[in-house]
Amino acid sequence: MIKTSKKTLFERYNEQIECLRAEMIRTARVLGLNHPKVLYYSQEIDRRHNDLLRLKEDM
Repeated sequence: MIKTSKKTLFERYNEQIECLRAEMIRTARVLGLNHPKVLYYSQEIDRRHNDLLRLKEDM
C-alpha cells in the first residue's frame, strides 16, 4: 500500500474543491441557483472543505 503524504492530500482536496466549485457555477448558470444539482455540488464542496480542515488540524 502506498502512503499519501498529508501535503499531497491537501493539494488533492484543494483541486477537488476548485473543480466542484467550477461545476457548481456552470450548473447554476444553466439550471438556476435552486436546482438540486447545484445543492449537490455545494454539499460536496462542504464535505471536501471539512476533510481539508481535519487534515490541517493533523498537520
